[in-house]
Amino acid sequence: MKSSGKTTISSGRNEGRVILDFSEDDMEVYGDFIPAVQKGVPIKYEYIKELLERVNVCNGVFWDKIEEAMNVCNETCKPVKKVLIARGNIPVPESPAHFHLEDSVRKPARPKFEEGAQTNYRAFSPFIIVRKGQTLARSRPAVAGIDGKTVHGVTVPFGKNEVMPLSAGKNVLAQDDKICAALDGLFIISNNTLNVEPELKIKGSVGYATGNIEFPGNVTLDGTVNDGFKVKTGGNLTVRETLDATDIIVQGDMQVRGGMIGRDRALVKVSGNLNARFIQNCKVACKKNITASTEIINSTLYTMDSINAGDKGTLLGGEFFAFHSIRCGRIGKANSLPVKLHLGSDWTLLQEIESNKNMLRLLNAKMEQVSIYLAGDNLDAAKMAKVKEMETRLNAEILKCKQKREDLRTRYIIDREAVLVCYGAIAAGTLIEICGVEFSVEEALNKTRIALDKTSGRIVPMPL
Repeated sequence: MKSSGKTTISSGRNEGRVILDFSEDDMEVYGDFIPAVQKGVPIKYEYIKELLERVNVCNGVFWDKIEEAMNVCNETCKPVKKVLIARGNIPVPESPAHFHLEDSVRKPARPKFEEGAQTNYRAFSPFIIVRKGQTLARSRPAVAGIDGKTVHGVTVPFGKNEVMPLSAGKNVLAQDDKICAALDGLFIISNNTLNVEPELKIKGSVGYATGNIEFPGNVTLDGTVNDGFKVKTGGNLTVRETLDATDIIVQGDMQVRGGMIGRDRALVKVSGNLNARFIQNCKVACKKNITASTEIINSTLYTMDSINAGDKGTLLGGEFFAFHSIRCGRIGKANSLPVKLHLGSDWTLLQEIESNKNMLRLLNAKMEQVSIYLAGDNLDAAKMAKVKEMETRLNAEILKCKQKREDLRTRYIIDREAVLVCYGAIAAGTLIEICGVEFSVEEALNKTRIALDKTSGRIVPMPL
C-alpha cells in the first residue's frame, strides 16, 4: 500500500486535526498537528488512532511523540509541525566476510578554491604515504541480511552489499584480522590488490597537481619543480631534466641529469652525494661529494667532503667550502665576480666562531668602560667595590670566551692535506683559504695545484 503524500480525515471546520505526510518509500510518516479554533473539538487520542488505522500505519508508531505533540498543540492552540509519527524497519543488507579499507588510506578530496580563503594548496597531496606496520585494511565478518518493513507493515526484502574483495599484494603483510604495510612507501590499489611501492615516480612536474613532495623513500622526477614547491625525500632523488630548485631536502644521494637553477633563496640539502651537470644561483649543503661536470655559477656550496668539476668544469662567482679538495678546469674570469674557496676547515663551525668573535668584542668593549670608571677619581668606596666586582666577572667571561675560541680553532682545522687542483686558469682576484690561511691570487695562474705547506704554514701554488 503506497500512501506517499499528505493525508488527513475530514472533520468539522473548527476541529483540531492532524495532516500526515508520507515519505516516498513509506518508511517514514510525519504529522502536522493543527489546533481547534472557535471552541472546536481539540485533537483526541481516538481521532489519531482512527486516522492511523484508516491509512494502515501499523508499524513503528511513536505513540509517546504523538501524545506529546497533541498535548502541546491543544494547550498552546498553536500548530506543531513535522513530528515523526512512525518509522519503518530499514532492511539490513547481506554482506560477505571481507577486508575493509581504513579511512587513513582513502584518497583525500582536493580542497575547493574559495576566494579569500587561507588554504595552503601546496600542502595538498594526492599521494597516500604509509609507514611500516600501518594498518591498511581490517577484516569484517559476514553479516546476515534482515528484511525491513514499511510503516504499513509491508516487507522490504534485504539486498546484498557489493564489497571490494581486497587482497594483499606487494610489500604488504596479511594477518588474521588486518592487512599491514611491510615498509614505508606509496600506497596503491591495483585490481583490488593492496600494494606499497618503496619509490615515488612523478611523470610530470611538482606543482599544484602533486602538492609538496614528502616521501620516505626514493623519488624520481621527470619534470621540474614549480616555484614555491618543496621536495623532501627519505632516500635518493633522481631528476631527469633541469631542476628549478626552491627548497630541496634529500636524505640519500641526489642525481640531476640536467642542471640545477636556483630560485629566490633556493636551498638544497643533501645527506649523500650530489651529481648535476651544472649548478647556478643555488645554495647547497652536502655531507658527501658534489660533482658538476660543466660549471658552477654564482652559487654557495658547502660540503663535508670534496667538490669535483672535472678537468673542464668552471667555477664562476660564488663561494665554495670543502673539507678535503676542490678540482676543476677553470676558476673565475676577467671582469667577473670573484671566487672564494675554503678548504681543510669545518665550515659547520663558522656560525659558532662568528658568535664567539661578537661576544669577545662585546666583553672587551665593556671592559674598556670599566677601565675608564676605575681611572676616574669620583667613585666612593661602595661604587668602587661594585666596579671591581664587575671587572672580575668580565675577566672571567673573557677568559672563558678565549678558551672557547682556542677550542673552536682546534676543531676548525679538518684536513691539513686539503688541496685545490685547477687544470686550467685561475683568474686574478680569486681568494683561497686552506686551514684558516688565506692566499689571494694577484696574477692569473695556470694548471696549478695549491696546498698548505706544513713547514712554513703558508699556501704554496705548484704547477701541475
